[in-house]
Amino acid sequence: MPLNRFLNLPHEDKERVLQIAKKQFSHHGYDAMSLNLLLKELDISKGQFYYWFEDKADLFFTVLKQGMDALQRRLNDHGMPKSKSEYWEHMRNSRLISEKLWEEKEFVEIGQMVYQQIPSTHPLYERLIEFCSPLREHFCEGIQLGQTWGFVRTDLSASDLCDLTDGVSEVFYNKILNSYAKGKPPTEETLMLHNMLGRTLRLILQPSFVAVSVVAASLIAAEMLVKHALIY
Repeated sequence: MPLNRFLNLPHEDKERVLQIAKKQFSHHGYDAMSLNLLLKELDISKGQFYYWFEDKADLFFTVLKQGMDALQRRLNDHGMPKSKSEYWEHMRNSRLISEKLWEEKEFVEIGQMVYQQIPSTHPLYERLIEFCSPLREHFCEGIQLGQTWGFVRTDLSASDLCDLTDGVSEVFYNKILNSYAKGKPPTEETLMLHNMLGRTLRLILQPSFVAVSVVAASLIAAEMLVKHALIY
């Protein structure tokens, strides 16, 4: 995270740095983003940059934190289901809170940075996973509650179910984010993807006798479906 010297800057100065950095990361991607070009646009020296941040990765995660904090606040306000009768609707709305943010351009950029710029082979991937863990914990808590109430299967642990739903969501979100990134209203295909994702996640979570291998096969099928846009 940034050094206190950056955190102590006036709010408008911090916002300017983070907005320009977000634009550069979104446009070029993490690896290709030139620190020299960023410094030129910010009109600061390299010494000034390292006076504020440890390195480029530190800046990247500072930009991400801004969006993640906003999402975390909304999820915290939403909380957990209060009764069994509202469980599935509440869980659906928790997911929609995340997706609703993508109608705001800055959060589309944040989403692209998370899902598209740091693949599992990237040196920063493990750090990104740890960084996003509070959001994962929120949904895992919901899954655990569903297991207690009998709405969610118990033949797999809540952690394993989180891994499965994360994998499925990533396939869909990559496709959905590309649509929102064009700055246009959601297309019919995008809305179908939203609905299909919700149905797929519920099928994975609900109690059943489906073997894990079948669930794994559904991941592959979902990826092929989204890749070729065969939406029905």
